[in-house]
Amino acid sequence: MKAFLLASVVAFAAVPAMADSILLTAKVDNVLVNTSTSASGTLDISNQSFGPIFNLNSLTIDSQTFLTPPDILKTNTLDVAQDATGTHTLVIDITAFGLSGPNALTALLNEFSVTGLTTGWSAQEQTFINGVLQADTGVFTTPSGSADLFSSAFLGSTFNAEVVYTINSNGVGSFNGGIDIATAAVPEPATWGMMLLGFLGLGAAFRRKLALPLAA
Repeated sequence: MKAFLLASVVAFAAVPAMADSILLTAKVDNVLVNTSTSASGTLDISNQSFGPIFNLNSLTIDSQTFLTPPDILKTNTLDVAQDATGTHTLVIDITAFGLSGPNALTALLNEFSVTGLTTGWSAQEQTFINGVLQADTGVFTTPSGSADLFSSAFLGSTFNAEVVYTINSNGVGSFNGGIDIATAAVPEPATWGMMLLGFLGLGAAFRRKLALPLAA
């Protein structure tokens, strides 16, 4: 992952550095297949081939300029499909650069969703601030699911926000989901306790799902 993040930074070096600019990179089986950029704080992509394996049907990315506080970065809704056979890995990395921050330690809400995942596929969703991991869903294997995870990060006067989708395919199928980052009020202790129980239950469900034998 560190090597991938470094590659993203190197790729962006060729793009003029501007406040609230967006960089998207896509890799299929560790081969770069797409680089898309925007300097306006919003990026819409549709009907875009990601190499010969995947097709991005739609994706809307909005960062701070186009969002109402407390939202920082929204990536909804990622819809990709594979029309070929075989197993492949698609990694989509989206970074918003030069966002305005409070220059203080800030509570964050990391919102993850999977609204469509073909049986036999899996997906992992992650968020980062200035390259530092904030939240990780683990591996989704069910057709749908969601998670709201709290974290905290120092947001300087300017900072970068990033989301990463890692999609593992198995034959013809599709993935549909989203990731959002927003500032948040610090949860009460009781809320932390309920969240912890929920995370433990989510992890147990994932382990049970992974332990099931594959259908013949």
